[in-house]
Amino acid sequence: MSVLAAVIRAGETPPIGAGMVPRAEAHLYADGLSRLVAFRVTDGPAFERIDGAYAPDLADHPSYPVTDLLLAVPVLRSLSSVGQRLDALSTKAEANYGRDFTAMVFTTAVEWGSDGYGRLFEARSQLEAHPFDGEITATLTPAATDEQARALRANLARIDGPTRVYAQSDEATDEQR
Repeated sequence: MSVLAAVIRAGETPPIGAGMVPRAEAHLYADGLSRLVAFRVTDGPAFERIDGAYAPDLADHPSYPVTDLLLAVPVLRSLSSVGQRLDALSTKAEANYGRDFTAMVFTTAVEWGSDGYGRLFEARSQLEAHPFDGEITATLTPAATDEQARALRANLARIDGPTRVYAQSDEATDEQR
C-alpha cells in the first residue's frame, strides 16, 4: 500500500494579502520506491491529474525532485525569472527528441544519457541559478524517510525564492527561507 510521505505545493503570492495561490500540488509516496504524483490546481479550485508518475533518485547528490516538478509543469516554469528560456528549452527537447519536460519527468526516464537529458540538465541549472518568483512549500508526514526529507530540503535550499518546509514530529518545526 502506498503511504503519503510529503505534499509539495507551488504557486503564486497573491498581489494583496498573504498565503499562496496554488498552481500545482505533488504527492510523494513512500512504499519502497519514492514516487511523485502531480496535479495542476485550477480555478474552483479543482485538481487535474498530470499523467504518469515521477520516481526521483533521491540518493543522487544533488537530487532534483522539486526542480524537476517545477520544470515539468508549464505554469510553474512561468514563475521563474527565466521562464521563457525554460519554455524554449522544453520546446527544443520536444522538437529534437519527441518529448518535452513534462513527458521526460512524468512518463519517461530523466537519467544521464537519456534522450534530451542535456536540455533538462541545462534547465535545472537555469532554474536554480535565477530567482523563482513563486512560492513552494513541502509538508513532510511522519512516513517521510530521512532520505526523502534530506533530498527535499536540499533541493528547496538551492531554489532562489520563498520556500518553506513543514515537518510533523514531536517538536513541530516550521522552517522558512
